Amino acid sequence: MGVLDILGFDIGNEYGCVSLIVDRNKDPMIMFPPPYKLNKYGMPTTAYLVPPKADEIIVFNKRPASDLYKRSPELLVPAIKRRLKEGHITVEGIDGPVSTDRIYAAIAGDMIRLVNEMRRSQGQDPVYDVVFTYPASFEKNLTLLNRMQQSIESVRLEDGHHIRVLGRLPEPAAVAIDYLFFMQNIVSEEKRIGKGIYTTLVYDLGHGTFDVAVVSTGEKDEPYKLLPGLYDGLDDVGGINFDDILYNELCRILKETYNYEPTNAGERSSIREKAINIKYDLTDSDTGTCNITLNNGETVTLEITRDRFEELGKPLINRTFELVDSILTRARENGVEINAVVLSGGASQMPMVRNGLEQVFGDEKLPIHLYRPSEAVSYGAARYASGLSDIEEEEIEEIEEIETDTSSNRVLEKSTDYSYGIWMPALDAEDDPDGMIHVMVESGKILPAKSEIMSVKSADSLTLRLYRSQNKGEKRKKLHINQEAKSLIRLPFDVPGQTKCDIQMIVLEDGNVKVVCTPNGGKTIERSTMDDFRRRG
Repeated sequence: MGVLDILGFDIGNEYGCVSLIVDRNKDPMIMFPPPYKLNKYGMPTTAYLVPPKADEIIVFNKRPASDLYKRSPELLVPAIKRRLKEGHITVEGIDGPVSTDRIYAAIAGDMIRLVNEMRRSQGQDPVYDVVFTYPASFEKNLTLLNRMQQSIESVRLEDGHHIRVLGRLPEPAAVAIDYLFFMQNIVSEEKRIGKGIYTTLVYDLGHGTFDVAVVSTGEKDEPYKLLPGLYDGLDDVGGINFDDILYNELCRILKETYNYEPTNAGERSSIREKAINIKYDLTDSDTGTCNITLNNGETVTLEITRDRFEELGKPLINRTFELVDSILTRARENGVEINAVVLSGGASQMPMVRNGLEQVFGDEKLPIHLYRPSEAVSYGAARYASGLSDIEEEEIEEIEEIETDTSSNRVLEKSTDYSYGIWMPALDAEDDPDGMIHVMVESGKILPAKSEIMSVKSADSLTLRLYRSQNKGEKRKKLHINQEAKSLIRLPFDVPGQTKCDIQMIVLEDGNVKVVCTPNGGKTIERSTMDDFRRRG
């Protein structure tokens, strides 16, 4: 007896980590070959674009691209996940714009190649199935999430196989899954959390983005619960911004004191590297120093204090605290009691994070735990994947496609944050010429959420216009099309004109919306918001 192997896939802005559940009662295993020594942080995800047209993108080839091509920093692209929404970027030394999706896919491809290099060296079959994670702020952008999935699935490996995505979840939810399971089952007995409801708030400050989420344990044998409306993020705040702050401060000192300015990509890259090292030093020390050689050959020593760094970083870090405070307010309004705060992501180790959070919580004095800054997201994704993989070995060969949209994941329960519906013409077109959105699935429903069946009649053809509420937590049966609803997609159905059709809407665990149309006397047709992004062929 066994289970399908599904990888927990964390494609980070600085490092990527992949893990797999080998023993459900133990921590997942990081799946990188030991000779590369990637288990501490993961695989660096900076990509090198091969000139002149970036027809080849190198991320890891026995060594990280950031090491292999250090002398061509202008051709190195870091933190691509943070730039995915741009679609295409221009890079010095490359002819024409480069697709951000191609760069993201190259990272995914090299990660899974390393996994299967390790598997083959151990005499095991390769793995192609993954659950990938994404920043919580991306939840609002279904198109972006589907692009990420399509990019991963587009990767063609050396043996001809493609990666297959079986699930996806927000990064802070993955952290919470790993933390709660560890505290319930793995940590020493005297430190384990008790039975019953236990709720954690995850503060995840990674290299490129910031996320926050509130997740609770359920009753016995129930899944963890990602509480609706209590997770969010900032896609423009991350460790890379604090690197920028220190880099700019070093450049300011050099200019004002020594009249020196970096003039090329190599010099800028060298100063940035020193700025990053100072950031690490300031985690444990009150001062950080570096040596820089000027144009005249003189080497000077620069110093930045923690107080100065925190002064410069205060506006940025305060944005994360404001979001946390907003989530806490919503939690209190819904009667949710937070038991502990979990810090994850490399940048969460900066002392200003813990000190600032203690001020946000004030008299509540919630316990704050730094927890697995590098591994927790991947570990949690692997645990989530285990909720998809309870299939006996003898059944595997008979399965052509795994259906994951008919029942809730047994590890994490998610609910609809928004309400979903279809456009309907108003009864009185003069009063409301734009029509209204008839809500079929309200917010707060456990995913996957199925609507009641509604009958409609086609005109010359049938095209349904799908909408989502603009705001989280909407409970109304109808929404105004302009002020209260956001268009998702138009789904055409090939049915004869003037045909009565039964319509049912299903909001899936990955946030996509499926519509099932059964024409009177005809064959059932299914369409979804993923249709335009699903890989063909």
